[in-house]
Amino acid sequence: MEGSSSRVSASLPDGALRKATRRDSSGDAETDPGRDMKTHFRVCRFIMETGVKLGMRSVPVATACVLYHRFFERASVRAYEPYLVAMSCVYLAGKVEEQHIRTRDIINVSHSQYLLHYLLSVKSLVNRHAWSRTPVAETSWALLRDCYHGAMCIRHTPQHVAIATLYLALNSYGVELPVGEREWWQVLCEDVTKADIDAVISDLLQLYDMEAKCI
Repeated sequence: MEGSSSRVSASLPDGALRKATRRDSSGDAETDPGRDMKTHFRVCRFIMETGVKLGMRSVPVATACVLYHRFFERASVRAYEPYLVAMSCVYLAGKVEEQHIRTRDIINVSHSQYLLHYLLSVKSLVNRHAWSRTPVAETSWALLRDCYHGAMCIRHTPQHVAIATLYLALNSYGVELPVGEREWWQVLCEDVTKADIDAVISDLLQLYDMEAKCI
C-alpha cells in the first residue's frame, strides 16, 4: 500500500485542500473528536460496502479509504458532506488503481446504501406488527427505482432522495413514528429540510404525471 499511498497523496489538489481549510476556519471552530471518529468509521464502512457492490478489488477500496482520511486530515466534517467525499474517493481510487468505475454506478449504489440504512433505522422505531402489516420497505424501494426515470437522481443528493422516498412510503400507509424534539428525518439526516423532501416528492409526482401522459 506504500506505493498507492504516495500516488493518492499526489492525486489530491492542493487548491481543494486550501479551500477546505479556509471554509473550516470560517465556521464553527469547535470539534468533537469522538463524534468525528464515529462518522469516519461509518463512512469508511460505507466505502467498503460500496466497493463490494461495485465489484472493486481490495486495493482500490483501500485506496478510497486512504483518500478519504487524507482529505479530512485537512478539511472539517462540517465543511464537506462526508458521504459525497466518499463517493468522490471511490471514483478517484478507481482512476488511481486503474479499475475505472462509472459515475452512474457509484450514484446508483450510493442511493441504495442510504435507503437501506434509513430503513433499518426507522424499522427499529416502529411496532414490529405494524411494520410487518405494511409494505413500507417494498414501496420505498419501488419509489427509489422510479426516481431514475428522470434527472432527479442527480438534481438531489442521495440522502435527500432516500429520505423523501421513505417519507412518502410511511405517509402513504399512515405509519407514525415516535415524536421527539426533532423529526425522524432530521435525526437520520441533519442537513435535510421539509422543503428538500417536498422538492423530491414534487419531482417524483411530476414523473408519474408524465408516465400517465405517455401511456
